[in-house]
Amino acid sequence: MPMIKNYLFLFVCLVLLYGCKEKSKIQNTNSPNIILIITDDQGYGDFGFYGNPHVKTPFLDSLARISIRFNQFYVCPVCAPTRAGLMTGRYALCTGVYDTYNGGAIMHTDEVTLAEILKDGGYSTGIFGKWHLGDSYPFRPADQGFQTSLVHHAGGIGQPGDHFNNFIRTDSSYFNPVLFRDGKEVETQGYCSDIFTRAAIDFIEKVTRDQNNKPFFLYLAYNAPHTPLQLPGEYSDMYKDVDITSGDYPDRGKFPEMNARDIEDARRVYGMVTNIDDNLRLLFNKLAELELVEQTLIIFLTDNGPQQRRYTAGFRERKGSVYEGGIRVPSFWYWKGNLTSDFDIDDPAANIDVLPTILDLCGIDVPNELKLNGRSLVPLIMQEADALPERILFFEWQRGFTEPYRNIAVRKGNYKVVGNIEYFEDPVRLELYHISDDPYELSDISTKNPEMVNMLKNEFDRWYSEVITGEKLVNPPRIIIGSDHENPVILNRNDWKSAKAKLWNSPDAYGYWDVTFATDGLYDVKIQFADHLSRAGRIYIRAGTVQRSRANQDTTTSHIILPDIPFREGDYMFETWYESWGGIYTPVFVKIKKK
Repeated sequence: MPMIKNYLFLFVCLVLLYGCKEKSKIQNTNSPNIILIITDDQGYGDFGFYGNPHVKTPFLDSLARISIRFNQFYVCPVCAPTRAGLMTGRYALCTGVYDTYNGGAIMHTDEVTLAEILKDGGYSTGIFGKWHLGDSYPFRPADQGFQTSLVHHAGGIGQPGDHFNNFIRTDSSYFNPVLFRDGKEVETQGYCSDIFTRAAIDFIEKVTRDQNNKPFFLYLAYNAPHTPLQLPGEYSDMYKDVDITSGDYPDRGKFPEMNARDIEDARRVYGMVTNIDDNLRLLFNKLAELELVEQTLIIFLTDNGPQQRRYTAGFRERKGSVYEGGIRVPSFWYWKGNLTSDFDIDDPAANIDVLPTILDLCGIDVPNELKLNGRSLVPLIMQEADALPERILFFEWQRGFTEPYRNIAVRKGNYKVVGNIEYFEDPVRLELYHISDDPYELSDISTKNPEMVNMLKNEFDRWYSEVITGEKLVNPPRIIIGSDHENPVILNRNDWKSAKAKLWNSPDAYGYWDVTFATDGLYDVKIQFADHLSRAGRIYIRAGTVQRSRANQDTTTSHIILPDIPFREGDYMFETWYESWGGIYTPVFVKIKKK
């Protein structure tokens, strides 16, 4: 894709997309097409629109100017929980998702997703990019309502858990990646963000051409600008001479200190963001060409704050934190002729509100069995109310399960309690901020408002006691092996569990998988290692009381196949490892096929 030479296209985009600024009512009699766009690790400050003096985001800036903008829109501190809430309208912990790996990024299959509801409502559904809610049956996009998919596995292209060919190309995994189209692996050509955009455009053209204007739901989930920070050369060149450290925050003074690594990372991130900006321009131009702009609701957001140190529009901290810099993100909503243009909403909103709001805008009733935590934002969007009734929002994240009061936050109205304390710390010291007066969380007012602190703490205690004992955490999701829906099944490092599973990219890592064998039978098991086995040893597999092992003398192989292993129907903890000279070595993935 060529580097931007000028910004003349902005005028074209504005002409094509701009709607009347007057308050409007929904005019379309048919359900709108829906394009939900989310980027990965792009923070609030990674836009020219929000004051970044360096990044080039001309198209996203133009979209922001003509959209409804939620200025206090919240997500989770990390990606998989944000995506679980986005797809279900429920807190991630209620869906079984509590982390980004170590078994914590698998969403229970009985969760009803936005894609499932829209598919049942007559929509064609497609996802392109990052799913990160389970890679094996019954957790794949196809199992959760998406009729068309082109995705990578695990939390990122090239991470442990993604396709092996991507994993071993540590310096180029974002180029020509092996992806999964409708569950089948495919070799692709090009840069990942370009590939996902082309696939999204092809999806729009196909459903528009072949399905008699049947409405579509397109979930475009870029894995950029997440690490590894790989990008086409022209986008890297665009920022190579830019002084990333120059500029001030409007209300907080100078930039934070950035070392040489920070500066190089920021330049790469900005190049990846500009590439996304160019891709979205192509996508929106296709909508205009097909005369679909007025029939399409467009929503843009990001999944959490920035991973690296760079411009944050002044907000405190980054990805992983419950301070504003970790959880406050942009959210733009545009539907030409149906939603007001260039309009700000300051009422707090969150990822859990997206599902009920979309359904409300589409005139689809929320299924009675859903226990939503989010609410419809339509009264705000349609300017029927200046604010919605006050509610409480909860934020948390640790590696593993939630710990009170470690990296937790509770917001009600303008007040936000933040906890960052160690277990058994007494007294419990919680910080309190008034977000409207102090959006950058500079002044802790907890000592002046002990009643508010105590009230929000009690609300967290109540919420925590409910979610931490919820069925979907207590009974974790299990990968199903030996069914007709997926055979063979690949068990990857993103989904295994144990304390040593956290060392997922290390030869010292170790973990197990929670699995269900669907039927009795004989199974072939392939154990794949990251490199060849340099020493003779013995391979082991174990599920329940079924254990098999075999000596290995081949020091040139990187995989071992154990055929005809008899497994019985039931739930098991599946393990495999290689012993050699007193050491334990574990695989990158395991492929299990029912014969």
